[in-house]
Amino acid sequence: MTGTGTDTATSRRLLVVGALGIVFGDIGTSPLYSLREAVLAAGHLPPEIAVPGVLSLITWAIVLAIAVKYVGLVLRVDNEGEGGILALATLLGVHSVRKRWQIGLLMAALLGAAMLFGDGIITPAISVLSAIEGLKLAAPSLDPYVVPITVVVLAALFLAQRAGTHRIGGLFGPIMLIWFVVLGALGVYGILGNPQVLTALSPHHCLVLMMHDPVRALVVLSAVFLAITGGEALYADLGQFGRKAIARAWYFIAMPGLLLNYYGQGALILDSPETLSNPFYSLAPHAIRIPLLLLATAATVIASQAVITGVMSLARQAMEIGFMVPLRTIHTAAEHESHIYLPAVNLFLGVLSILVVVGFGSSTALAGAYGLAVSTAMITTTVLYAAALLHRRSWPRPLAIGVAAALLVFDLAFFVANLGKIEGGGWLPLSLAGFALLVMASWRVGVRRTRAWLEPNTVPLSQFAAKEAKETANIDRPAVVLTRSAESTPTTLVLLDKLLGTTFARSVVVTVSVLGRPRVTGAEQVRTTPLEGGMLLLEVSVGYMQRINLPALIGPALKENGINSEEVVYVVGFERPVAPAHIRRPGDVLAKFFAVLARFMERTVDRFELPRRRTLEVGVPIHL
Repeated sequence: MTGTGTDTATSRRLLVVGALGIVFGDIGTSPLYSLREAVLAAGHLPPEIAVPGVLSLITWAIVLAIAVKYVGLVLRVDNEGEGGILALATLLGVHSVRKRWQIGLLMAALLGAAMLFGDGIITPAISVLSAIEGLKLAAPSLDPYVVPITVVVLAALFLAQRAGTHRIGGLFGPIMLIWFVVLGALGVYGILGNPQVLTALSPHHCLVLMMHDPVRALVVLSAVFLAITGGEALYADLGQFGRKAIARAWYFIAMPGLLLNYYGQGALILDSPETLSNPFYSLAPHAIRIPLLLLATAATVIASQAVITGVMSLARQAMEIGFMVPLRTIHTAAEHESHIYLPAVNLFLGVLSILVVVGFGSSTALAGAYGLAVSTAMITTTVLYAAALLHRRSWPRPLAIGVAAALLVFDLAFFVANLGKIEGGGWLPLSLAGFALLVMASWRVGVRRTRAWLEPNTVPLSQFAAKEAKETANIDRPAVVLTRSAESTPTTLVLLDKLLGTTFARSVVVTVSVLGRPRVTGAEQVRTTPLEGGMLLLEVSVGYMQRINLPALIGPALKENGINSEEVVYVVGFERPVAPAHIRRPGDVLAKFFAVLARFMERTVDRFELPRRRTLEVGVPIHL
């Protein structure tokens, strides 16, 4: 019993450290640039008003938005352990119902998810770039190489994604633990030089700054928001580590380290205003700036990982509910089904992040593009969280509405403040989000039209088997035909019979299900159901970590039923969308885009490792 208890405690600690590496990387590197940008945004305001006011705003933004809203409240609402905007939407069932209020919530969820896809491109760019910019202080002669070095670091980061979240988290977690300890230590060092800075804990400093110049305060608020970006990625990564590990990592390690560092930087700026150009690195003694630069670079790589992991989770959720192209998905850990790698998404994020770095050239320029997408996503999360509270009835209705209203007011304040960034770079995340929204809407419309076209050709499998039993085969070979549903005849088989009168010597209908556990073995893998006329239904079940070599999986079952697996012809049907010839309504535009997206689907013959020489691919034209 003692050994088991020790192992459990060790496992919990490792999970907390892993959460530091994946979940808090984004928000953990905000001290590199957020305080500087917020104080610079204060413009002409005197330092004795600007610095305490900014520190107070950052403090209460972190407490209310992250500690209270996300860690304290939102993380408690999950969908079978999964978090994120689309997980909330699925929990509420709004992805499959057409009532007006549910359509409204669905649109909010899609908007929030689209904004986070855009954020997944900007966050790696600004995080790594801000760390590499420390070269300007440590070695000014290397200034021209800041952007090229950033590009190399980003390329290495995205190439490393293939290793998987589990392995990356295990490596990154200890580094982030050191990072937060160093943040706190540097902060204490700075605070000791001017302890008076701790008075900024009082919220009255926020009011002093806002009353001094209300218009300028709005600009400051948009820069302060940089200190809490990463909150939504924190929620999207819930399925990776669970609420308890995330909460422990936040309250005991991440939050103290962040706040101490911000106050240390504030104390330094008050004593030496000239350090405002880069207060983070200026806070460190000169002798340790190069090691700090290396640690900061590692931390920003990890910060990017938090968002990349969150985007991967969102993409998978979008695929599961029918709002995204089914892309090739690789599971990277047997212990966690949610640890995944999507090569196409990773390539898309990596290329665009590098282009953003080259295009903007500095973290200050990128700060103008950062924040608007996240603030929008936070609003949509609050709306869906409120709906979930009312749906579950876990709180009294007046209390649920009151809490949601308070959170919404807080989110809207940051959203309004960030609206001023559109011209200075905010157009970029909006454009990226618009593209993501177009992809999701197009895929949904295309899937719906495809199902409507196929519906007249849907025949119950038992009915088709009875019909085939009365006919004579005109092809003297057995065929394996894949289908999505065990109840319905594959559309390919129906059309071959209807259009060409094709009847195989034996027809074997196969469905494949991926279960929520790593591996399926033995008798569970293949379930055989004999049908009329010698037809067979094989229901194949595999674990999410298993390769799907279909010929090897069904070979024994075929042999048991007198079928030579070497003579089998595999018949694979695929829908070939034909875009509308004329645009008569908005849905036709989306259908055209769907026809383009469908080309990126993973081919069935590759996914199931079918023998190419004995596989017949039958394209069914779907007129959208």
